[in-house]
Amino acid sequence: MTTLDRAPIDSAPTERKLASQVADRIIVGILRDGWKVGTIVGSEAELLERYDVSRAVFRESVRLLEHLGAATTRRGPGGGLVVTEPSSVAVVQACMVYLSFTNVTLGELLEARVSIERAVARLAADRADDEQIALLRERVVVDTERTSLSAPAHHVLHTMIASAARNPAAELFVDVLGRMTAMWSYPDTDESERAAALDASARAHLAIVDAITAGDLALAERRMSRHLGALGDWLGNHRVSPSSIDWVLDSDPRGEKLGSQVARSLMIEIVDRGWPLGEVLGSESELIERHDVSRSALREAVRILEYHEVATMKRGPGGGLVVTAPTVGPIVRAATVFLEQRGITPGDLIALRSELESDSVALAAERASAADIEMLKRTVEANAKAAYEGPIGNELPVRIAEVTGNPAIALFVRVLLQLSRMHTSIPGRRSTRRAQINSETEHAHGAIVAAIEQRDPALARRRVTKHLTALEPMLR
Repeated sequence: MTTLDRAPIDSAPTERKLASQVADRIIVGILRDGWKVGTIVGSEAELLERYDVSRAVFRESVRLLEHLGAATTRRGPGGGLVVTEPSSVAVVQACMVYLSFTNVTLGELLEARVSIERAVARLAADRADDEQIALLRERVVVDTERTSLSAPAHHVLHTMIASAARNPAAELFVDVLGRMTAMWSYPDTDESERAAALDASARAHLAIVDAITAGDLALAERRMSRHLGALGDWLGNHRVSPSSIDWVLDSDPRGEKLGSQVARSLMIEIVDRGWPLGEVLGSESELIERHDVSRSALREAVRILEYHEVATMKRGPGGGLVVTAPTVGPIVRAATVFLEQRGITPGDLIALRSELESDSVALAAERASAADIEMLKRTVEANAKAAYEGPIGNELPVRIAEVTGNPAIALFVRVLLQLSRMHTSIPGRRSTRRAQINSETEHAHGAIVAAIEQRDPALARRRVTKHLTALEPMLR
């Protein structure tokens, strides 16, 4: 079963609320201006005129921007809409909620983690500075002294290694996957079994950090892969049913508006109830009473849920807050904005795309059905005809990722592809070089799909790596 069978993946959103559209337009402007924290985008009066919307719609947009950590309102003389430093909290939350909707399995999470964290360990061995090495070694000591099995505690070192890799996308993806894995809580075990598990984990962490400290890229990668394999085996034998998403979601340390808190609570309810599509969670008055908030706070929460396509308010008799099926579009938008502001580079993009897409084509070569192969061939043909889109303006990497059946891999490939589009610099449509690029891309894509059809994972890996290497000079 592909990810297309499990959740809508098309990034083209359904009819979106005006407030959401205005929020996105403001974010585009902030990005265009270089995301200068503290800069005033404009006063309320100026922005009302610029975007030609009512005060009510504009203020809804501001609440969305505050939820995403993009901007906030400063009152008083010289005030207005001020650019802020975005927090990862809203992005991580959105990714986790979406992946919960796809019914991602523990096996799929670990499959994605191996793909990403291999690259992370290698990058950390290459890029970590002395201060980061010292912190990693200190954390290993903490891990050796642990006396209880705790998924969040185990997750700490992995996020620290991701930080040492100095790749914003890797750091985000590792955080999301680690938190999702932690939902499969560790059961109570007898003392000897618990001690053995803690000792094995501590020794594995020490070995990984030693390899990173030594700057041995291949050894760090190998040890990380082995550790995650052992973790998967252990969880496979000892896991219990996934727990509530509540305990692995953080609130924003900078403080959350009441509307964001209510939206978070409703998201948790939807996930924990198995995403009851079409069900009415309650009327506006019922939800106001249940959450003990004002009408304005509830409506702010509803706008956040509608932005992420988690639920929508249906008006009229029998109406209320209705659970909907989200598409990946809002998640890609939020993650792209966050990573762009964090200063992701072309090298960062290629490093992760190479790892993820190499594993993706190998898995597709093993799992693709005859119908999948035909779909991939049609995708190559469609992109060849749409030559104006350019070599990175195509959907083939996403379609291949969908064929793997792993929604986490498909989500992350789509985010990286969107960021690549934003960083692409290619000649105009009528130039000779543009025609050459499109021809080379069509040939490379055809060769990748041919390797998948031949059930040759090694050849598929070789061809996608070669193709991405050729694309790197076009990223700026």
